[in-house]
Amino acid sequence: MRYWIITTEYPPQFGGGIATYVSQTAQMLQNQGHAVSVFISDLSLSQDKVAIINGIRLIRFVPKKTYTNAFLGFNAYISYEFANIIGEYIKADGVPDILESQEYHGIAYYIQQFKLLRYEGFKEEYILITCSAPSFLCLEYNQTPLYKFPDYWTGVMEKSVIKSADILISPSEYFIEEAKKRMHWDEINCNIIPNPIPVVENKTDYNYKKNEIVCFGKLSPLKGTFELLQYFKELWDGGFSHPLYIVGGTDQFFHPANRTMHELVISKYKNYIKSGLLVLKGELSPELAKEYIKDAHVIIVPSIFDNFPYTVLEAMSMGKIVLASIQGGQREIITDNHNGFLFDHSLPGDFNRKLKYILSLPEVTINQIAEKAVACIRSRYSPDIIYEKKISIIEAYYKEKKSPSLFPFVTPTALLKNEFGSSEENEILSIVVPYFNMGEFIEECIQSITKSLYHSQEIIIVDDGSTDNSSIQKLIEIEEKYAVKVYRKVNEGLSKTRNYGANIATGKYLAFLDADDTVEPSYYLKAIQVLNTYRNIYFIGCWTKYTGSSDGAWPTFNPEPPYLLLHNMVNSSALVYKREAFLAAGLNNPEMIYGMEDWDSVISIVKHGYRGVVLPELLFNYRVRKDSMARSFTRNKLLHLQRLISKNHINLYNQYGSEIFQLLNANGSSLYFDNPTFESPSLGKSLLSPLNSRFKEKLKQKVKQNKYIRKIAYKIYRKLNNIQNGS
Repeated sequence: MRYWIITTEYPPQFGGGIATYVSQTAQMLQNQGHAVSVFISDLSLSQDKVAIINGIRLIRFVPKKTYTNAFLGFNAYISYEFANIIGEYIKADGVPDILESQEYHGIAYYIQQFKLLRYEGFKEEYILITCSAPSFLCLEYNQTPLYKFPDYWTGVMEKSVIKSADILISPSEYFIEEAKKRMHWDEINCNIIPNPIPVVENKTDYNYKKNEIVCFGKLSPLKGTFELLQYFKELWDGGFSHPLYIVGGTDQFFHPANRTMHELVISKYKNYIKSGLLVLKGELSPELAKEYIKDAHVIIVPSIFDNFPYTVLEAMSMGKIVLASIQGGQREIITDNHNGFLFDHSLPGDFNRKLKYILSLPEVTINQIAEKAVACIRSRYSPDIIYEKKISIIEAYYKEKKSPSLFPFVTPTALLKNEFGSSEENEILSIVVPYFNMGEFIEECIQSITKSLYHSQEIIIVDDGSTDNSSIQKLIEIEEKYAVKVYRKVNEGLSKTRNYGANIATGKYLAFLDADDTVEPSYYLKAIQVLNTYRNIYFIGCWTKYTGSSDGAWPTFNPEPPYLLLHNMVNSSALVYKREAFLAAGLNNPEMIYGMEDWDSVISIVKHGYRGVVLPELLFNYRVRKDSMARSFTRNKLLHLQRLISKNHINLYNQYGSEIFQLLNANGSSLYFDNPTFESPSLGKSLLSPLNSRFKEKLKQKVKQNKYIRKIAYKIYRKLNNIQNGS
């Protein structure tokens, strides 16, 4: 089997849970005779590097090969780069039997979108997602603003990755319980397969230093740092004389206090640090860290959320006594007072009682528990055992290989009674071109349509009472030169013109194209292929490229609430519909006299259950003109139009009121939202602007690998924040 894994972390640069899981899993599969390739992005490289390490092909690639870094925020563009590199290797090597990814940061998002949207090479893939520690969970536990862009959108991508998996695996039941509280889990089939861990040789005794207490894990709220230190403060103040050693990174930024965790801990516990009761060892090399594990009397894992921590697996595999919280997947590894110990954060004094009990145990009991810990890991989590479980699930999936008939939306709606949305027998695409004094641009528009790879089409030009003589004459020429149908009517505005064209069209499919815009040849063909694939998809959009007096691009997204209710997510000027769906729920509202009728239409059609998706390519060219409708928007016009939209769809706004409230609080006015993969421009310019958006994320990835640079970066960040906040 050819098995590919994409990951954000891999040794030796990274030593966390994801890196450990991927390296252990890759080696497990390679040892079983599979051809394993691991892909990881590396911004420090100037060119891609491929190496064979322990039989595994490791591909470190430079994520700078696509144009998307110009208009996608860091996590989104890295996801697109992963899709690009996988596409390159598919062309060179063929489609792998399985492609595996974590859900973390949504790195598989665009790979899955390409698969779902039936792109060549990708549509044959089978994608396995292993859940680790997604942002939409971790940020909440770390008290980081969950609804602030781009973190909010990263969470949407992660949820999409989970819902779109062909095979979904979680190491723990606990993760599933937590995820279900925060996302739609309907019809998701998640398999429980623990992470693999090699076991050390059998031992007859397990050495340790009496009363040496070690906590492994970076300082962070999620890891239970605040609770743990409070427990020890109570112990120390009551005469407990044994120190606590904390091994792990200390530079996690704690947003509510605008300080690093290191600064907070030093400030509050300086007397205990000075007396030697609290020892912060910081990050250590794997070799030094193992020395602390080997010497520990008890290893503490106090997380308030954890999926399936390798700290517990590694410690138990070495015959160490672990005291862990029940708030995580570790409760599925440890049987209390048998192969380790569990405590409950919700029970006052539970931790202190359990720790004192462990330290009082005689050496013979410690050795017995250690033997049971090693036996547990060997019998339940060794690579050979985990491999058999994993491969059986993969083989069972291969026997079915069912292509989905429903697109996996993050926020699902009920299927319509008439699922297919159209009773038309023909395969004609009706392309409606609203026209008003656009003689300068109309021919370029029509030429782009005639170059379409989808040939079964009718072109309908609706002249909305043009008054310019040259434009009137040009339309006569177009009518004679091209196979088009021209309809002329009195001037009524864009909304009624589009509706008029939709009603006279004869095709099963319907598209709009403004007379000054153009489309790429492959757009309509790709769009209709997707419309014919899924029962629950009724319209298709794509990314927009700006031409004329502006350049750049607008990356649109699958339109789903709640974000859809704050900003349009597709460019309706180029949407392709099942025509009956548009007629049923998408007709433009003439009340929107200043614009935004397209956004109102999208909300309406989604509200009625007619869902749509976006092809993540620049397939639509939008001409920006000085006299265009969009350029004439004023703040008051925008406020008026948004009031009308919220009134038109008040029930939907009520349904998502809580999330809308939080998105607005976190990002400012939605009048100026444009791209959720970047920090919102609504927050305005500040001293922090150089650290915002893609640059900030890129910087974070680089400093993440160097603890000295990390300390400097956090000091700068905190200083800038203090200046901005006037403190």
